[in-house]
Amino acid sequence: MARKTRRKAANPAQVEEAEKQIREYSRTVNFSVTDYSFEFIVQKFNEGRYYVPDYQRNFTWPAKKQAKFIESVFMGLPIPFLFFWLDQEGRLEIVDGSQRIRTIREFMADKLVLRGLETIPALNGLRFSDLPDARQLMFAERSLRVILLDNSTDAVTRTEMFARINTGGTTANDAEVRRGSLPGPFMDLVVSLSESQEFIELTPISQQLIDKREREELVTRFFAYLNSFDPELQNGEGDIPKYIEEPRRFYFAYVQKENKKIDEEMKQSGESSSAEGMRHDFFNMLSFVKRISPNGFTKSETGNQVPRVRFEALAVGAALALRYDHELMDRAPEITPLLESEEFSEATRSHAANVKSNLLRRIRIVKNWLATA
Repeated sequence: MARKTRRKAANPAQVEEAEKQIREYSRTVNFSVTDYSFEFIVQKFNEGRYYVPDYQRNFTWPAKKQAKFIESVFMGLPIPFLFFWLDQEGRLEIVDGSQRIRTIREFMADKLVLRGLETIPALNGLRFSDLPDARQLMFAERSLRVILLDNSTDAVTRTEMFARINTGGTTANDAEVRRGSLPGPFMDLVVSLSESQEFIELTPISQQLIDKREREELVTRFFAYLNSFDPELQNGEGDIPKYIEEPRRFYFAYVQKENKKIDEEMKQSGESSSAEGMRHDFFNMLSFVKRISPNGFTKSETGNQVPRVRFEALAVGAALALRYDHELMDRAPEITPLLESEEFSEATRSHAANVKSNLLRRIRIVKNWLATA
């Protein structure tokens, strides 16, 4: 008879930390549950009382998918919950469910013709107004269950929830959310730099990634890591003390802080030394990377991908090295030997990319190599 292997007891400190994190996160989500009819929700949506936030994408369900959803309603199938958030003005932001609401509105406004249906094929070619009055009333009175988040739920938590429970298949990414929910002078700077020709030339990426604002994501990460890096910590190896292995919150907090700082400087003197300093650091880094790396941030001359881990290592590591060695730009050692090394390859593998130790390792490798080259 095989002996049972005794499971090693969990570390009490880890269990205590897990419990602490659960308590902290659960306090950020307060909600109530209610039911609204199709007619009521469409009315409020048309009045602007319920609205789709800027960070969510444009209406993307094709007509066939819209028709399938309407058919599901007629079939009596359950409809997933909607998630709304009560904003500071008393309006309701649609966190999840905008595709369904817009489809219902299009159908009830007679703008959607049902096509491609197989379960109830007799509906093909019909509009809402073609249905008997009784059927129209039953459709309008069909209810949707809504989970209503109160206004203490912050943008980061709403984004996390949207990513986890989104049922429309088109989840807004973090760069889109930050642009929509954290407007300000720092975000304006990020957008401007992401569209600069110098940056575009060094970051050849697909149109799909461009549309998803990947370049804005890279610029945000560059500044968040560079300006949070403290070279005095960890026995002189440097650390990013405020970084937690939940990068979404780290980036949001950083963007909020920089928006506020730059805004205050602009109000006081009409200009921002912080913004100008960041602009200088960014273009200085680009110029340096162009000189030391024949392929920029890509792996080959014809490369059309810029892995985030590779960008973070090269961009932040180079910027830090330049910050502490002003003669480095003149030396401009070609970095190909490092980029082709097993050490760099291992450090820039995407596995566990957001773990703090891995992030620091890949940045330090580039910084230290340049410092001694």
